[in-house]
Amino acid sequence: MKYIPFLFKNIFRKKTRSVLTILSIVLPLILICLLSSILTVLDQPNQGNSKGMFRLVTRHKVGLTNPIPSSYLDKISDLDGVLSATKFLWFGGTYIDDSAENFFARFATEPGTLLQVFDDASMVEGSTKDWIRDTSGCIVGEELIKKYGWKIGDQIVLIGNIYPVTLQLTIRGIYGVPDERADALFFNIKYLEESLPSIKGKVGTIWIKAKDPGSATRLSTQIDELFENSPYPTKTESEKAFQMGFVSMLGDVKLLITSMGVIIVLVVILIAANTIAISARERIREIALLRTLGYRRLMILFFVLSESLIMSLIGGLLGIIIFVLTFKPLKTFLATTPVGDLANSLTYSLDTIMIAFIVSILIGIFSGIVPAIGSSRRPIIVGLRYIG
Repeated sequence: MKYIPFLFKNIFRKKTRSVLTILSIVLPLILICLLSSILTVLDQPNQGNSKGMFRLVTRHKVGLTNPIPSSYLDKISDLDGVLSATKFLWFGGTYIDDSAENFFARFATEPGTLLQVFDDASMVEGSTKDWIRDTSGCIVGEELIKKYGWKIGDQIVLIGNIYPVTLQLTIRGIYGVPDERADALFFNIKYLEESLPSIKGKVGTIWIKAKDPGSATRLSTQIDELFENSPYPTKTESEKAFQMGFVSMLGDVKLLITSMGVIIVLVVILIAANTIAISARERIREIALLRTLGYRRLMILFFVLSESLIMSLIGGLLGIIIFVLTFKPLKTFLATTPVGDLANSLTYSLDTIMIAFIVSILIGIFSGIVPAIGSSRRPIIVGLRYIG
């Protein structure tokens, strides 16, 4: 403990350089915490008995651009273990203009079964009955209400791009989802079929609420086997797997994230090692003088390595604190990106914090080990003769 003031004095001898080095550790540590949280979500199994669990998605085996018959819904609903099922058809379309600012998800679905399948959502204003009674009605998420200032009874006009039809919808309900962004619009699929008869009998996906984990696992295979020899074979997967399918379009996401983390750590090690090496080089004569006063090589190695470790720990702890304090705004921002479904599931745990802390220790050790060994092994006479 008596050497701590001496170590801090050496660390902050060049205050600007030390602060910049610490900041070069802080920012990457925040990113490492985020990447660790994403990997945790990717590896997290879909378990539990609460609302929002055990949802499956059935789509065409070839891809989402291929529709499946809406008649599949009745056959799926009759299977043992299915609590409810509903139709989904991505409408897309344009609201106001084609800018990213005015983009949000727009789906045609069945009012009577939507909230049975998505039982973690609930109506905060209006009602499902009002929506069912009005074929041209729709429900919107709380985030869209905040963004556009809509209210019950307002008219929304969607101009189709995938489907050549213009829909005039009336807001009949506002829904919310705990701890998630409610930022989609749902309208009655019958209204679209009436406006465009050619799409009648076709849906993009069928969403299923299973009774329990065992039913969910069994139904994934059972549904696909049921339609295996039909003209429209299916692929049924969990909601999480379905969402990860969009993310996987970027490639092997886990490998990509892990590689990014490794590269970030290596870059930070090089930056910190350069700072420690410069600091040690500036003190070659001082270190030689310490040797003449009786400090052994092991103590010199301890001094230099401790400086590197302390600097890295300061940066690591600051990075962790900033990550925790800014996690909610960061999650909100990511929810507006193409990986919004993944972002909604993001959370940090003690494991994430521990990983970041261990990484900061490794950065301190590996960035300081070479300068520390060099300083401890340099002969006293060479150090005293050094002119820097």
